[in-house]
Amino acid sequence: MDSEPEEHYEGSESEEEGGFSIGTIVFPLQQEQKDFVDERAILINDADTYIGAYLGKYLSEQIVGSTVSGSEDADEELGEDGEETITTTRYWKILGTLFDRKKIVPSFLWAVMKNDDYTAYMKEILKCGVIIYDITSDQSPQRFAEIRAVCDSLRSKWPTFKIKRVFILISSLHSWSNTSPPLNDPKAVLSEENYRFRRTHPLYRDLQLLERYVVASGKMTKGMVKAYVIGAGVVYGGEENCLHHWFKSGWHNSKHLQVYGEGKNRVPTIYLKDLAKIVQNVVESTPLNQRYIIAVDPFISQQNQVVKAISDALGTGRIKRFPQEDVYLNRELTTFQADQILLDLNIESKFCKNHFQIDREAENGFPIMINRVVGEYRTDRNLIPLKVIILGPPGVGKSTIGRQISDLYHLHHFTLNELVMSTRDLLKEVAGDETEPDIADVDRRADDLARNTALALLGDIDEAEVDVINSDQLPKELVVKIIRYRLLGHPCQNQGFILDGFPETYDQAKLLFVADEHSAEYAQEDEGEEGGDLLDIRLIPDRVFFLEAPDGFLKDRLASLPITKVQERHLENNYEEVLAKYRRINEIYEKSVLAYFDEHEIIYVPVDVVADETSFMKQTVSLLSIILGRPRNYGISKEEEEALKNAQKFELAEKEQKELEDLALLESTELEERRKNIQKWMGKLAKVKKEEFEREESSLVPLRNYLMSHVVPTLTRGLIDVTRARPDDPIDFLAEYLFQNNPGGIGPVNNPGGKKQK
Repeated sequence: MDSEPEEHYEGSESEEEGGFSIGTIVFPLQQEQKDFVDERAILINDADTYIGAYLGKYLSEQIVGSTVSGSEDADEELGEDGEETITTTRYWKILGTLFDRKKIVPSFLWAVMKNDDYTAYMKEILKCGVIIYDITSDQSPQRFAEIRAVCDSLRSKWPTFKIKRVFILISSLHSWSNTSPPLNDPKAVLSEENYRFRRTHPLYRDLQLLERYVVASGKMTKGMVKAYVIGAGVVYGGEENCLHHWFKSGWHNSKHLQVYGEGKNRVPTIYLKDLAKIVQNVVESTPLNQRYIIAVDPFISQQNQVVKAISDALGTGRIKRFPQEDVYLNRELTTFQADQILLDLNIESKFCKNHFQIDREAENGFPIMINRVVGEYRTDRNLIPLKVIILGPPGVGKSTIGRQISDLYHLHHFTLNELVMSTRDLLKEVAGDETEPDIADVDRRADDLARNTALALLGDIDEAEVDVINSDQLPKELVVKIIRYRLLGHPCQNQGFILDGFPETYDQAKLLFVADEHSAEYAQEDEGEEGGDLLDIRLIPDRVFFLEAPDGFLKDRLASLPITKVQERHLENNYEEVLAKYRRINEIYEKSVLAYFDEHEIIYVPVDVVADETSFMKQTVSLLSIILGRPRNYGISKEEEEALKNAQKFELAEKEQKELEDLALLESTELEERRKNIQKWMGKLAKVKKEEFEREESSLVPLRNYLMSHVVPTLTRGLIDVTRARPDDPIDFLAEYLFQNNPGGIGPVNNPGGKKQK
């Protein structure tokens, strides 16, 4: 928390309001007043967490004192004539710290409090009338120490308080985990009256001591510090937290949801909005004699009942038992959350029931609330199904584009024949499905309804008496019934769907979209003429794309396709007939599917594919993706993300290995080439030397002959005489010999008489 006083707000209005301005960051004042407090300011520590965010938003919309009869807070001002009274409603002002400062600051916050400077933060929170901490979001030792420090600060400063402070710790029921029922009666119900007799697991002994510490902090302060602990059950609602792994598995169409252990343990739960109402009542009424308050639903469900309700509302309706220890292997659950799921407590909130006037949202417990809770879950996590229809003439590329869009957006893609043929196998599976026999005490009405519906539809298909189940041989009414069954199933209602090439006519669209007797609650009256069709909003498409291309382009495109692709679509022999039939159907506008869309104001987007020359029509896919916007799903799962990372690592390692191999190959190639060049050069050098030697040899032949004829004989004889005589100076002796015996000279050999040569 920054400590620069010049950054702090100023002005008389701020002082009157407690010193907090909308959207500012709160800093400590340089000069403290003796007791400076804003009674309407509520500090929520970690206002961006699951409970903190909802609590802050809820309280920011509540009028101060609205839960206390006749005490709603309002400022009265005189009108311009001095007589008329103007009433200004006063709402709670929410301040908070952020657990993750990278997130967007919640819009309900008046101010963000920094806690970097611990001492300054402690001074600042004393200016708030209400301080709320949530221990369920963070159970670290640092968190425990911070809560104790806040309690110590309140207790040490209370003599200077002129206005009371309220401190609330939102905790869990872990501190009751090993508590036995009163008098060991299994049917006995625990309540706040048994607070002093709680027993807990050693792992949560520190939590139990912290709760006692908070409760004791309000004592001996003459009512100037009101400290409360709210022991909450497993909180559900909104985007979900502890139960999220079951919701996520159901949304992803898991074959079954896991029940840990026997599943008969009674899991105390509390709806998020009901918890917020209890907190508001505690803040505004500040009970005198009750410092520990239990917050649970009036009806406690078993674990298997909770899981079955989620599976029925989001998944296949199937649940399966797993060993209790497997809950700790779930990577999406912390140990704290896993232990919450395994709690077995028959407990009630007797104090809330007797002292608070709360209009409970979840009066009958979790299973009854499931449809509303699933709606909140989908909305808060932006998991609204994306419904797309792609229409156009045969061969225009509907399936090529549809498959790529389904991969990008994780949607279920159906062509008409594929949907009809695959649905029969699905119907047989559902009709023969049985819930695991050892799962007891669960509501099986949804299972029975699903089984009866599947059996009835299978009976209709059998009555059609066709050899091959496809859309061409079945009656159109039955085809539409099959399509509706598939599109209204949980997989399509979770992720969404792409319907490829259907409906083709006005009548088919009417059969598909008009609500039947089983979907009255989802019926939406057409806004056109009075008495119009009641449409089933679960099937109304978010986007309709109408692909367009002239006949000549389509025939040329079909001719360029591989024969296997043409055979897959059964167009190799009768394409012109199929195309002509399509044109005839759409020739009369009043009978076309586009007329139905126009009549009911269902917007469709014409898309010209002629200009798309990219492979697999990537250009058109990109255009449709821009129109559809961002995907509305979880994205890739942790397993998929891990697999993608592993694939990327493998690809990188493979790339590096290939680079090393290429480098080694290059080096070996260069080395071999160098060796070959050296060998070639040495060969050339040897050849040159040989040629030079031969040339020199040939040039030396006349000289050799000359020497052998005129020099060597005389020289040989001279050397022989030298060896015989062995003179002291052999060189001079040899020279004299050669002079005397030179055949062509003037020595005695050639001039015996001593005549001079002319």
